[in-house]
Amino acid sequence: MRKVGQIVLAALALGLFACNQQAPGGASLSVQSAPEKGRYLVVFKSETLPSNAQALVQGAGARVLKTLEPIGALTVVADRAAVSRLARNPQVLAVGPERYYSLPKTERILYQEETYGAPSAADNLYKYQWDIRRIGAPKAWERVPLEVQARATVAVLDTGVMDNHPDLVGQIVDFQATNYCYETAGPNNTPSYPKYSLWIDFDHFDPNNLCTPAPYVTYEAHGTHVSGTVAARFGGGRVVGVAPGVRIAAYKVFDRIHFTEGGEEYDDVGAFDGPIFEAILDAAKKGYQVINMSLGGTLDTRNREDVAAMVAWDRVMKYANRMGTLIVASAGNSAQNANGYIVHIPSDLPTVVSVSATGTATPLWQYPYPTDETLNAVPGQDVLAFYSNYGAAVDLSAPGGDCGLDESGQSWCAKPASQRPAGWRYHLILSTVIVNETTPAYAWYAGTSMASPHVAAVAALVRALHPEWGPGEVRAHLKATAEPIGSRQLFGHGLVNADRATR
Repeated sequence: MRKVGQIVLAALALGLFACNQQAPGGASLSVQSAPEKGRYLVVFKSETLPSNAQALVQGAGARVLKTLEPIGALTVVADRAAVSRLARNPQVLAVGPERYYSLPKTERILYQEETYGAPSAADNLYKYQWDIRRIGAPKAWERVPLEVQARATVAVLDTGVMDNHPDLVGQIVDFQATNYCYETAGPNNTPSYPKYSLWIDFDHFDPNNLCTPAPYVTYEAHGTHVSGTVAARFGGGRVVGVAPGVRIAAYKVFDRIHFTEGGEEYDDVGAFDGPIFEAILDAAKKGYQVINMSLGGTLDTRNREDVAAMVAWDRVMKYANRMGTLIVASAGNSAQNANGYIVHIPSDLPTVVSVSATGTATPLWQYPYPTDETLNAVPGQDVLAFYSNYGAAVDLSAPGGDCGLDESGQSWCAKPASQRPAGWRYHLILSTVIVNETTPAYAWYAGTSMASPHVAAVAALVRALHPEWGPGEVRAHLKATAEPIGSRQLFGHGLVNADRATR
């Protein structure tokens, strides 16, 4: 979470993520309950909405916010009395708080270096993208022409995308905002632009006026970084994506939220159930081949309040699968074993490709800076990133970035940033970000959020080559062509491999 008053990325040039900041309450991927008078998820016994659903909800004293017809659910504003009346209705299966899901929380160390400013026409930062080369993307580029890649679209459900970033201009084919605080921004006035001038203020929550002006504007770079990893184009700016010909559908599912916890004031972003579900349903209806979800939270299978969310998540994922859309999601950044009664959402769900994050033991940190030499991670030196979740639910792994290992084999992340070598940032993932509406930039991030889009992009390449394949066939193919790099519990079926997957 970002405390009010901390340095904001929008004021600086280059973000470098070190992965040790936690959300309030100690969980690095938090799920918060709705307040007593707030938003709830109403799930009907029927898997599609009954014709009288809205009238039923309104008659109980609740107000409908999102109508999720294909999965038989609504999000509503209600007080406890209305919730109690709804829960007793024989048509209703479950009512529970609408949960929100966070971005993986990481420390931001920011620099003003040569990656700041007007991008050049040459992809001169590609030399730092060890991750792109490690998964064999250059070989796939030789095999899959850009016009073939363009047959596939990855829907990026995130904080929004800077569509005027030079590496992403022309790559985005759809601009959607399903978040509660709708606003348009950017030179193209798009609803999926990552600008946040409105927030949901839980300290002064008004169910009749959910979104109020925030005291200042912020720009959230996460979705732009993810999109650059998927499809930053050749020669547009300074980096290259895994699939530079693939198209992106930008979905803004996050809202800016404000609250006080433990005496501390927080200004953050969170993605609620309703907007996420609406985006998945929309992307699946439109036939987008792949959805990337670099977000997450946990639900407790023993908690009755989580039943509504669990049922709705199960339904929406099955709907996307039936419609032919493959969902790829980050495994989470809590360094936890995913085996057990705590379920990481959405990555642990059965039809989702769950992606853990790798780093490399290749000592990239030894390179001087700046250097004209390309940085390459040596095969056979892949390690599980120190923050990555793991367990039986993990299907594949992909580069997510780490700090590198010191001479004794210990992660540089175990030491304060001031004690790490200058080149430790090379072990992270370099991609596109936004500073403000007129200033694109590039940043090194780390997280399973960064691993997931590598797999989503390779899945899109496979779908471009095999448009007749369904999600199950693509999942099986990605697993079969993955590079074995170690333990099934840590890396799933192995490191995703664009070269092998596109042969």
